[in-house]
Amino acid sequence: MVPNSLDKMIQLQKNTANIRNICVLAHVDHGKTTLADCLISSNGIISSRLAGKLRYMDSREDEQIRGITMKSSAISLHYAKESVLCLVDSALVFHFLAGLVLPHGLFI
Repeated sequence: MVPNSLDKMIQLQKNTANIRNICVLAHVDHGKTTLADCLISSNGIISSRLAGKLRYMDSREDEQIRGITMKSSAISLHYAKESVLCLVDSALVFHFLAGLVLPHGLFI
């Protein structure tokens, strides 16, 4: 379900009720970039055959060579019927997150 045009995506993004924000957080080598590739392929940006191999969000040459995400990247994708998915493929590690506490008192 890819939108017909850039104008359609812009129109969807104007209403914040249409936006879903997702940040993919997991330990090293647990499939964060593979998941991002699969979501990107569902929008027809890359081939589903290349999802998980292309590492589309890893734009730096050293990321591609080493096969690890070193810098977080974001992309807006068409999601469901009238929604936009703002996806962040992160490079954060658990040690950084260990001290973060959500406003309602739960640890991340």
